[in-house]
Amino acid sequence: MGHPMGYVAAFICLGALIAPSALVAAKAELKVIAIDYPPFTTENIEGDNGIAFRLLRKALSDSELRVNPDIYSTARAQKLIRTGHWCASFYPPKEASEQLVNIPLAVQPIKLGLYRKRQEGPFRWDDLSELSGSQVAYLRAVARDGIGLDMTNAGLVIFNVESVRQGLQLLAKGRVDYAFADNVSGAIILNELGLDTNDYQFSQSLFRALPMGIWLNLSCEQALKAHQV
Repeated sequence: MGHPMGYVAAFICLGALIAPSALVAAKAELKVIAIDYPPFTTENIEGDNGIAFRLLRKALSDSELRVNPDIYSTARAQKLIRTGHWCASFYPPKEASEQLVNIPLAVQPIKLGLYRKRQEGPFRWDDLSELSGSQVAYLRAVARDGIGLDMTNAGLVIFNVESVRQGLQLLAKGRVDYAFADNVSGAIILNELGLDTNDYQFSQSLFRALPMGIWLNLSCEQALKAHQV
């Protein structure tokens, strides 16, 4: 998986667990970097932390690792990833390498595209420049790279926002022409905002279709263990 979107996410420290009648083997704590991007990664769901963490815990259920979510702002997560001092992350590094690998956690990919208010006909483009001059709500922290750069080069005007939710709110208010989102969380957020999803269209054309996965930094001992599960 690979965007702010999206979005897609890492693993754990050492701890000793004492059972009532026996010493249980210590589990290594795998610290996982993530941003608050419901329903995939969140700090607001007690004991769950979202779909991506649920899949990760299931994948590591028979391992000696215990997942510990570290939820940051997009800017902070990006800065931490750039230092190279991390073990696992749902927030993607700039590119893969021998040390930085992505491990899929689900079969169905997450589709990254745009939402607009419903119009007649399909919402698609053959070339992104067809949307030139339009305003699109996009995540501030990554507006100068990747998809953000693609949109700028195509002539779209980026309206910086801190979250997908904020972007969809601006779309609902008519402040922007389009809002960046993915095919799963977009509909959920619209419902949470009390908006009718039938009044909006998700683009048939996509920026990316990414597998939901976890990034592992194999220079970290705990990440190496996770990779071997």
